[in-house]
Amino acid sequence: MIPDKSNKDFIVKVQFIAIDDQGRIKKSDQNLIKFTEGTQIVDVHPFFESLITYFDHKSDHIKLDCVNMFDHSYDIEVITHKDNTGVIILRDRTDFYDRIQKIAQKRNESLIFNEVLELKNNMLHEKEAFKTKFIQNFAHEVRSPLTLISAFSSLLLKGELNLDQTKLVEAVNEQSDKLRKLMDDIIELSQLKKGKPEIINTPFSFLELIESIHLNFSSKISISSNIFEMSVSQDVPEFLIGDKRRIEQIISNLIENALLYNSGNKIKLEISENNRRAGKSSLRFVVHHQGLVPEDLENRHLVKDIEKIEPEGLSFSIVRELVDLMDGSISIKKIDNNSTEQIINIRVSFPLHNVEIPVKETKTAQQYNFTDKVRVLIADQNSTTQFTALKVLVSTGNFDTVVYKDPRELLEAVEKHEYDLILISSSISQIDAVELIGIIKEFANDKNKSIPIIALTVRTSKEDIATYRKAGFKDVVKKPYTDDELLNTIYKRLNLKKFL
Repeated sequence: MIPDKSNKDFIVKVQFIAIDDQGRIKKSDQNLIKFTEGTQIVDVHPFFESLITYFDHKSDHIKLDCVNMFDHSYDIEVITHKDNTGVIILRDRTDFYDRIQKIAQKRNESLIFNEVLELKNNMLHEKEAFKTKFIQNFAHEVRSPLTLISAFSSLLLKGELNLDQTKLVEAVNEQSDKLRKLMDDIIELSQLKKGKPEIINTPFSFLELIESIHLNFSSKISISSNIFEMSVSQDVPEFLIGDKRRIEQIISNLIENALLYNSGNKIKLEISENNRRAGKSSLRFVVHHQGLVPEDLENRHLVKDIEKIEPEGLSFSIVRELVDLMDGSISIKKIDNNSTEQIINIRVSFPLHNVEIPVKETKTAQQYNFTDKVRVLIADQNSTTQFTALKVLVSTGNFDTVVYKDPRELLEAVEKHEYDLILISSSISQIDAVELIGIIKEFANDKNKSIPIIALTVRTSKEDIATYRKAGFKDVVKKPYTDDELLNTIYKRLNLKKFL
């Protein structure tokens, strides 16, 4: 009893089967399935056992779709008569249902594929969020002890030390600067990976910048009995319009990279101008040193593969990303068997007329002798950063300080007592600094509502600073900070005439 595939009379093949009142086959045209007249319909296929019940219920017309028998799919109609006889009509819709199934399968495969892509995308986002969170936590945990090291080593160097003590403290200070730079490099790369950072173009003295770089690296390199030379072509513009911090970062990181691979006793930086047109100067920076930089360094340290970047590749990775940001070029050239040149070309605007450059603020905090002491409230739950800020302020002899780590005690203090300045860390007892300043403004007495409040935080992106400013903070000090950085910010925000 298999389907007969020879009948071509219908686009959809149809078979009629007459059934008597006992469920026996009276007659069939045999177009699809071969039936033997006189046999019970229920013996042909188990499906017909359920179908015969329709005759008992006197249902006059029943339709059933997509019934599978003998590897074919049928639409079935059952027409019953009053004498309990009837007709079963089979329509072979195998091709139709196969097409539907294929379409459904393709759709399901497409849905599954899209679902897999979405899952992968979610996994990438989760991975990226984890790395971002890890870097944030890393920065938060490392910056607190690093703040103490930087501030205290700077304070010690201002005291009376013998030669051996001075060298030891200078070594501690130098290593803290290296750790600080390494941490900043990691955070910088994570930010570069997220997208293009903003380039801030302002006028600045380019010659003053490179003189500062020369002075810094001359001192640093001379410690290891090496020489740092710098040659600047006379046609290089004295002033530029560009992102001073980024340009300094490029030059400094190139020199740091040369220091890393240097095997000789001299590093040389050459700066020249390729050409000048349309208000822009094409500058060329070449760093020469003995020792070979790995030839694959350019391609090996990609920001998109930040987790694969070794510490020694951070500087070069940042340089390349910043050069790309400025539509420049970078290359490593092997001169001989033991010498390397790192070459960078960038285009930077220069002013067509004389410009006035703002006076650069001094980094060393000015010494004051206040007649009245400044009453300072420090809100910080981290004992290390508490102690650091406290020690820096007390060392000047100009401040009376009190520290709170419980928000309830803090709010009670600003309500009952008067202060001249408040320093708030990033968070206290899981209350964010932005939320905390709002509560302080609400509970503080009239005197404390108008005093300067400064944030001590690791969150110092442009967006974060804007959020702090909007919340009411007068300034932001980035951790880790030195004693001079903290004091300069405080002095800038205080009404100094009141205390002198």
